[in-house]
Amino acid sequence: MTHWMCANCGYYLQEAQPPHSCPSCKQVCAFNDVTCYRPECGGEKNIDPLLVGNTLGKLSPVKFTESKNKSSNMPAACIPGAEIFNGLNDQQIEKIRKLGSMESYEQNAVICREDDECKKLYLVEEGQATAQSELGSGLRIPITMISKGQAFGWSALVPPYKLTATVTASTKLKVLTIDRDPLMALIQADPAMGLIIMQNIATIIGLRLRNLEMEMVGLVQKNVK
Repeated sequence: MTHWMCANCGYYLQEAQPPHSCPSCKQVCAFNDVTCYRPECGGEKNIDPLLVGNTLGKLSPVKFTESKNKSSNMPAACIPGAEIFNGLNDQQIEKIRKLGSMESYEQNAVICREDDECKKLYLVEEGQATAQSELGSGLRIPITMISKGQAFGWSALVPPYKLTATVTASTKLKVLTIDRDPLMALIQADPAMGLIIMQNIATIIGLRLRNLEMEMVGLVQKNVK
């Protein structure tokens, strides 16, 4: 799939081909290919932050439709191999599994908002989400795609427990959610597990900050031309 961004309003989608008209601004628009084809982006599954930054140069604020989620309090049957849990053994993963519950979101639903308190860790089981940074103008800059096996909401484990990005569902989405308090209690009871998780969080933060920096470089380059 290719990553596309509307050159008129900044609407983002992932399809083999761009649509004839934009689902957001309802106009016949040009769509920029913002797929990253460089090795450092991790392959074509991700967006190119420089191209996103260039596209954002002349955009109006992006608006998303917020949808209510459908949730279940039943424990999830399994936990995806989320990047945040890399290095944990089977016993540790089994303990985490028992804390989880499933939530479902429709496409374009806003799952969590930047600067809100983060009370849950989210693990993507099906579908794809987009983490975006809010600008003062109301524009959202996509930072990274979050696919099956990846996580968001790591701020639930890091003071001051405030979300650093707004996350929306790029497709229909199923996530395994884990409440902060029981997960923190589990981490405190198993310091070795906690160390691994915090190391993984540090890696995720570094990668997403790098993406945001590159997008801002692209945005500045666009504005000075």
